[in-house]
Amino acid sequence: MNPVLTEMRLSSVTWVRELEAYSREAVLDIFGLSGAEQGEAAAFLATLMEKRILKKRTAAGEGAEAPEERLTGSDDYAFSYVGLYCYRGHLLYSLPKYEHRYNLQEPERQTAESSPDVRRMEAFSQLMRVIRRYETRIREGLANEQQEQRTDCYLAQLVSMVTDYAEYGEYRDDEQRIALNEQGRILWNRTINSTTPFMQDDEPVYIDVYTSRLVDAEEHFITRLHRVVVKECCRQLQVFGLVELLDLPMVDAIEEDAEALGDTEYLLHCVENELGCQFDSRRRHILYRLKSYLERNTQRDNDAPEDYFFGCTSFHCVWEDVCACTLGEDVKELYSIKPPVWLLDGAGEQAAANLRPDMVFVDGETAYVLDAKYYMPEKIAKGGIAGLPGVGDVTKQFLYRQAIMNRDALKADDNLSIPTKAYNAFLMPLPTEKDVVEPVQHYASVTMPLFAEERIDTYRLVPTVLYAAYINGVESGEVRNALRDSLEKNQKG
Repeated sequence: MNPVLTEMRLSSVTWVRELEAYSREAVLDIFGLSGAEQGEAAAFLATLMEKRILKKRTAAGEGAEAPEERLTGSDDYAFSYVGLYCYRGHLLYSLPKYEHRYNLQEPERQTAESSPDVRRMEAFSQLMRVIRRYETRIREGLANEQQEQRTDCYLAQLVSMVTDYAEYGEYRDDEQRIALNEQGRILWNRTINSTTPFMQDDEPVYIDVYTSRLVDAEEHFITRLHRVVVKECCRQLQVFGLVELLDLPMVDAIEEDAEALGDTEYLLHCVENELGCQFDSRRRHILYRLKSYLERNTQRDNDAPEDYFFGCTSFHCVWEDVCACTLGEDVKELYSIKPPVWLLDGAGEQAAANLRPDMVFVDGETAYVLDAKYYMPEKIAKGGIAGLPGVGDVTKQFLYRQAIMNRDALKADDNLSIPTKAYNAFLMPLPTEKDVVEPVQHYASVTMPLFAEERIDTYRLVPTVLYAAYINGVESGEVRNALRDSLEKNQKG
């Protein structure tokens, strides 16, 4: 086993806010590189930008930033990232851009005297569990082998190992085991039918034989290895505080250490042998996890990593998924809109791809056509507002509203219930400047002369309320009902 992480000690802990602009010097100081040579500093910043953890302000003339990527402040660099990132023992905690309860216009270095309050740590812990839930959801469609081959986040792999162990238990193989050339009762029928003997004095001699034996799970080598690996995962995750942040079970009662089982190459050999004779899907799932973990340790033996992270570089996707999963049953796949059809002389018809709203919830005969936006609108010079949905987003919402009530416009079967009313709304996170009572706040509305009788309302939702439901895999009836009531009140007709 590679002991790099368990021996590492944190040199510093710093708090920042997503998309808050910081100076180049401030960013380098966070990671202990304030006195680094120019080439080393430039290479480090370039690596962070390549990983999309850091972004640089768009230069004039290069195009405007997307609303969800607008920097706050006047400096050049910002962390386009929510989560934790550690480089050479310097740990960074990055809060979402809507978190305004704390003054993070400059990076905040945490010390023993200025450790964050309990509420901040609870909020960050909830964020980490939301990101973990999101990562789990996007992996659900992958086979076990594909999941374990993903190498984008080492810490996520450790978390997955620990949570799987806590939920389903250790590797168990206390059933009859059939193997090649192992101790046990020889299975002559299988041996004769599956192996090729060589002849000696006109008699067949079988070099390879299949055997059968009952394996004691408590003494099974892979069971012991599984326990030890999970114990090592917990110890490594403790370095970054992830055991507490994710409320993971701490496995520390296992007395056996990795060194007692053998080196990494030997352990890999044992896991691969077990894969060759194990066909139970649950056990193979564990074996692939162990194989992936050991392979990464092998890769790090001579080149230990300098950085570790657990977070998200596209938190707008997390926000969209949170809204879609907590506001009711999303039935957008049932309400695809027929696409435009092009007619070209001599070439027949060519249809474009289907159009589909981002979120559609149906309650009785009323449809709610929603679009989650991870935007933070702000007033700018000359009375303007930046960070609002663009004209394309607005016109699409009006189009969806009209189409969803017109069967001829939909690519749907005849049994689909067509709503008689439809309401539109944009959903944004509410900045957490102070405690709020109402989970849903009306923020703005938009109209177009072309759709004179219609409007789209914009709401700000309290993220923590939705997060609590999202983590538990349930709907937030409180937010859904408040949003429904407000839409019915504001969008009559």
